[in-house]
Amino acid sequence: MRKQRFWYAAAAATVLLAAGCNGGADNQPSPTPTPTVSSPTASPSDSGSPSPSASVSIPAEAMAQTPEGAVAFVKFYTEQINSAWIQPNAQLLEPLSDATCQSCAALQATAASLVQTQEKYLSPVLQLDSAAPSDGAPSGQQFILAQMQQLASKRVDSAGTVKDEQAAQSATRQFVLIWQEGRWLVFGIA
Repeated sequence: MRKQRFWYAAAAATVLLAAGCNGGADNQPSPTPTPTVSSPTASPSDSGSPSPSASVSIPAEAMAQTPEGAVAFVKFYTEQINSAWIQPNAQLLEPLSDATCQSCAALQATAASLVQTQEKYLSPVLQLDSAAPSDGAPSGQQFILAQMQQLASKRVDSAGTVKDEQAAQSATRQFVLIWQEGRWLVFGIA
């Protein structure tokens, strides 16, 4: 029980506390954006119970290869974290991040664990207070400086029993986005 509580607390704080920035990438030509991305359906052996296949519809403003589009994408990604942990749904985050993003993998692992244990958060766990482009990103990438709140929230089991509570705290984080295959992906969070 203590180990599981630690895992959830550590995973819940990943966006606010963990670093996962990745190295540079080269700028690739961008095809016409596609607003819907899919991730494969998890099988029962993958997660203990199947999650529905996710078809994530990215808002048009978050598909623009501009600093403003990158900001919109970070806002969307934060909303998807909340959705993945409240529903729970292990398929929402994976298609939105680069495979090398360690922070993203931890967020995805939390969603998968919630599905497997039939638990969920009762309310949003993150709030993005502000986000703005920042300078210095390599070609094909965009830095977004984000002021975030980890919100007080409760994790419950399928019977509604509170398993853990998360305290509120705030932090500044830098998202590193990379433009690949005509859309933004989270490349790292520091």
